[in-house]
Amino acid sequence: MPRLRAVLLALGAAVLLVAPARGEVLLPPQEGLYLSGHPDCGLRDETVTSKGVRDFVALTGRPLVWSYLSWHWDGRFPFPAEACRVLHREGVVPLVGILPWSTGEQNRPEPRVTLKALLAGRYDRPLRAAARQVRGLGFPVMLCFGPEADGGWFPWSGRFNGGSRRDGYGSPDLPDGPERFRDAFRRVVRLFREEGAVDVTWVFHAAERPGPDLPWNGTQGYYPGDGFADWIGVSLYGWLRSGPVREMGDLLAGALPRLEALSSRRPLAVLEWGIAAGPGVDKGGWIRNAFEAFTSGEHPRLRAVAWWDKARRPDGTPSGLALEESPEGVRAYREGAASRAFGSPARFGPRRD
Repeated sequence: MPRLRAVLLALGAAVLLVAPARGEVLLPPQEGLYLSGHPDCGLRDETVTSKGVRDFVALTGRPLVWSYLSWHWDGRFPFPAEACRVLHREGVVPLVGILPWSTGEQNRPEPRVTLKALLAGRYDRPLRAAARQVRGLGFPVMLCFGPEADGGWFPWSGRFNGGSRRDGYGSPDLPDGPERFRDAFRRVVRLFREEGAVDVTWVFHAAERPGPDLPWNGTQGYYPGDGFADWIGVSLYGWLRSGPVREMGDLLAGALPRLEALSSRRPLAVLEWGIAAGPGVDKGGWIRNAFEAFTSGEHPRLRAVAWWDKARRPDGTPSGLALEESPEGVRAYREGAASRAFGSPARFGPRRD
């Protein structure tokens, strides 16, 4: 009997090691789309308040399913557990972007928290500590490692981590830059699961278009696989103070096929959308057209959209994106949000492999 008991205990331990991947994740709505949003939370997207959430809900007339905040992770800065609790108390699912950088500067390499260092295990201990914090929250969260990695401006992009080379890391058949990101994403997910942080919905966040838009930098090289991502999303903006205004229907037609090619099973989301105010920009009309595009039925795998309501750029200058700065934009948003297509509350269930 003692020997049998030891065997059973060993089997139980093995089950526990496998079980973490079977946690509760955010499932697509049974019908329609989730309506989410990102109320302004400071220059670095990290200052979350109940008032900010409530004001945005009052402005738009519809509760949020999830809301974003940044974890500017320099290898030491702790996981934003309290900010997650604030959102949870407001009935909102936290979506935390894991941004591995020590300088917070775009368009230049990261000197310390590099993908190479992550893959070498140098930051396993603080990541495991963060995973235990997530496990201790007691409610589901969404996590997104390295948003818009294929865009080329963040230091975790392939551009700064080997680029098109094939002789510095991993498979000689794959470009080093995207492959490093893919493997770093997988490593982070594994570490969290090993620590029992299982009620995590993992999100892969692509840029509207790869940068540089070259064969080696295709989004497919960054995707970690369905075993490591529960949702796939993209950022789509109509106008950001330069270039022509582009309609949401055209943006969806250009971006979603690329995401659909990554996986036949994962739901898709527009994780950020919006348009800046400016001369000649009909913000209200553009928003109305965007809601029509979302609900047209042309993109059945699109299951969520999230307005980006950031009032200022990181340098403190106005962004023009905030809804409240455009009364016509607010009216158009409220009209679109009132559609029955956006009435679904968050629902959770076992991860669907």
